[in-house]
This record gives sequence, C-alpha cells and structure tokens, in this order.
Amino acid sequence: MKVLDLNVAFKLTKQLALNRMRVKVFIQRLRENRVLDLDENSRIEELLKILGINPSEVVPVKNGVIVTEKEAVREGDEIKLLSVVSGG
Repeated sequence: MKVLDLNVAFKLTKQLALNRMRVKVFIQRLRENRVLDLDENSRIEELLKILGINPSEVVPVKNGVIVTEKEAVREGDEIKLLSVVSGG
C-alpha cells in the first residue's frame, strides 16, 4: 500500500475545493433555505437532481430572474425554487 505524501494530499484537496462552489437555495414548498456545494459549471438541473425535485414541480429563479433548468449556476448565486400551483 502506497502512502500519500501530505503535500500531494493537500494539493489534491485544494484542487478539489477550487472546482466547487457554494450556492444559496430557497425551496418554497419546504419553506427552507439551504447552502449547497456544487461542482463548477453546474446547471439548475443538477441542483434539482441533488435535491430530488422534479423540474416540472418548480419554477427556478436565479438572482431574481426566472430561468430554465439549463441555466448555469455560479458561485454566490441565489436560487429560489418556486412551487408550481395549478387549479381549475
């Protein structure tokens, strides 16, 4: 078994952290705020998958603007997942 040099381990950990970002998410149906660590270049669709939310059940809003699931997410973005309400 090979022992990993501490410097190498630190560099790998730092590189992994550099490829991650934090995003604030408000989930309306749960009335809950969360902070998620996501991979860089993530999209709303990945965020929904992580949360186990069906895209047809929410309207994603990024920094106050309605967006699609294909919208990219950036470090520091504030995402709101508004519940879709229908009736007749």
